Amino acid sequence: MRSGEFELIRKLTSSFSIKNKDVVVGVGDDCAVIKSSSSRYILATVDAQVAGVHFLPETPPERIGQKAVAVSISDIAAMGGTPKHCLVSLFLPKNIADNYVERVYRGITRECRAYSIDVVGGNITSAHQFAIDVALLGEVNPKNVLLRRGARVGDKVLVTGSLGNAGAGLYLLQNPRTQVPAAVRKLLVAKQNNPTPRVWESSIIAHARKATAMIDISDGLAQDMLHIAEQALVGVTLYENQLLVSREVKSFCKATGKNPSEFALAGGEDYELLFTAPPSHANALIRKVKKETGTAVTVIGEITKKEMGNWLILNNGRKKQLKPDGWNHLRV
Repeated sequence: MRSGEFELIRKLTSSFSIKNKDVVVGVGDDCAVIKSSSSRYILATVDAQVAGVHFLPETPPERIGQKAVAVSISDIAAMGGTPKHCLVSLFLPKNIADNYVERVYRGITRECRAYSIDVVGGNITSAHQFAIDVALLGEVNPKNVLLRRGARVGDKVLVTGSLGNAGAGLYLLQNPRTQVPAAVRKLLVAKQNNPTPRVWESSIIAHARKATAMIDISDGLAQDMLHIAEQALVGVTLYENQLLVSREVKSFCKATGKNPSEFALAGGEDYELLFTAPPSHANALIRKVKKETGTAVTVIGEITKKEMGNWLILNNGRKKQLKPDGWNHLRV
């Protein structure tokens, strides 16, 4: 029987021994961190988008290309870095038309230009299933780099933007007959197909040098929060009544009878920034990000001692164990 995604990663990498002293961080964070000089670290990440797993057949090719780059940009942002160079590998079935591939690459190029990223190489090979693999390099000042393991007991837990949009958008794509207002459908589907990595917000948070840990929400808030807790050897308490969901998600949930909190906690692919900071600096970071980007930042919990466990305080005051609900590539 095959393990789940993260268990399999642990099995495959448990015997890794990093011998190169230039490697600051290897497996276990959003990016690998490699020392380039005393004033600069290189960030390296790779992510694949596979037909039928990460996008539906009817997804516009340009959107597929844009998203393939955006998700890797988000990894760079999660470390407080700036994306710089990418390599793109394409896996092409025999029946795929050149025009389709050209439109995918149009989306790749458009997203790279938006963030001043150079496409510096790649590869094309035949395959049974269409897929894109993007390797992205970025850079960061060593004093600004943010790792998952930096969270400390007493820190506040903060998140940019609103939660659950992409998860609701995916539901609408998979269930197209669902009756919701047209404007709601348009926004939620766009959040799923065309995510916006929080590069600007990340830069402000990193340069302030007050945050202690950060991750982007790709697999779901609950699961990504637990990645921080595991790496930092801490516990966490989140509060359901502090999870910010958009009016579109609320409208969607009213129409479908769904619980907004479930999409906020487990929806995945929101690509918001989830980070921690000491209570004395949390409000200043909230104000600074809002003032300079217009993006809201919300306190949703606090870091506790590891032995206290991981909990979600429900709206009725009861507490529920926080579990790693969310996206797992090997469960699909």
